[in-house]
Amino acid sequence: MITAGRRRSTGGEQGLSLVELLVAMLLLAIVATMISGLYLSTMRTVSQTRIVSANSREASNGMNEVSRVIRAATENPVSGAANQPALESALPESVTLYAYINLVSSAELPVKIRLSLDTSRRLIETQWPAIESPVGSGFFTFSPTSSSTRIMAGTVAAPTGGAPSLFTYVLKDGTELTAPSAGLTLDQRDTIAAVKVTMTLQGSATDSRSAVTLQNTVGMPNLPVFRTGP
Repeated sequence: MITAGRRRSTGGEQGLSLVELLVAMLLLAIVATMISGLYLSTMRTVSQTRIVSANSREASNGMNEVSRVIRAATENPVSGAANQPALESALPESVTLYAYINLVSSAELPVKIRLSLDTSRRLIETQWPAIESPVGSGFFTFSPTSSSTRIMAGTVAAPTGGAPSLFTYVLKDGTELTAPSAGLTLDQRDTIAAVKVTMTLQGSATDSRSAVTLQNTVGMPNLPVFRTGP
């Protein structure tokens, strides 16, 4: 009787076997892996959403500023000759124009503005103030040494797979001109009625997953009616 009681007592105190412990550890590892994977996936999604949202806001602000500048474009009057076209140069990723914008005095002098990409593919605005020459002639030149710059937008993706360039130039009948690397000629620039801006912003030059693309065709209402009308 004593021996049997000892056996029953010893049998009731048995713990987990080695096999049961290994199975429990394996299940715990699987559950931990699933939880950590779900957490990392959620964090990547949240981070990607934040980047896309930031790029969307930046692209929208940049597009608004670019559109405002292009919409203000005007021809530069030349005394005794034909006016200079509103676009001084028209390239795939750079446009230089004359405009009356951000006027701060009663003189109402124009500015020359260049919208272009720097080496980091940031969209940069460069402005040159006007110099009336001679005074009262209505003809303006622009200081080559006095300029101001500001960043309009962050990293602009290079066009791929036949995508349009940053700037495409539109005639009044809707025909689109893609500028060659050397830019449009003087005669071509003199017929442009609008500029189509296609801006693709991404977090960095290698982060295409967060890219946001905005496109807008911006008219230039300050040009003569025969250039922009039907």
